[in-house]
Amino acid sequence: MSRLVCSAAVLALALAGCGAASSSSSSSSTATTASSSSGGSRFAAPERPWGELDHAARAHHMSRQVVPAMSELFLAYAPDRYGDFGCPTCHGPDARERHYAMPSPSLPALYPTGSIGQHRAVAEHPEAVRFMFSEVTPAMQQLLGAAAYDEHTREGFTCFACHPHAADDDPLSQSP
Repeated sequence: MSRLVCSAAVLALALAGCGAASSSSSSSSTATTASSSSGGSRFAAPERPWGELDHAARAHHMSRQVVPAMSELFLAYAPDRYGDFGCPTCHGPDARERHYAMPSPSLPALYPTGSIGQHRAVAEHPEAVRFMFSEVTPAMQQLLGAAAYDEHTREGFTCFACHPHAADDDPLSQSP
């Protein structure tokens, strides 16, 4: 497949999947376990909806389920870059001081769906976009027991649950 066709396919997925808004809490009241797209791995959701968990329960689920699963994915994707995967990888070096709040200001800001910045990111980093969209986002949805983003309701887990939004006045946030 040519690089242009591949980039176009990734762009189509990214445009449909990141959404304009996110909700990191789940409306589901039951814990689920689902398959990810990476080799049939199974990721366990918390016992109760994420929004109902206290700090200790969230920390326990993160350390027992999320970090091992995400470490496996990120190490398979780029072992040299993510050899020391841990809480700071996603939450940032100041995670404790920020009480592990997400989105993390240490992650790259993402541009709105269909914007110049999003088109550029897909063109410049197609493999990273593909990995984040097809591996990381679905795994995190499962691990947090969160619903996938629904374009009609504009609810659900998206890239913006972890990554900050680029500024609205950034020229790259505009539509082409």
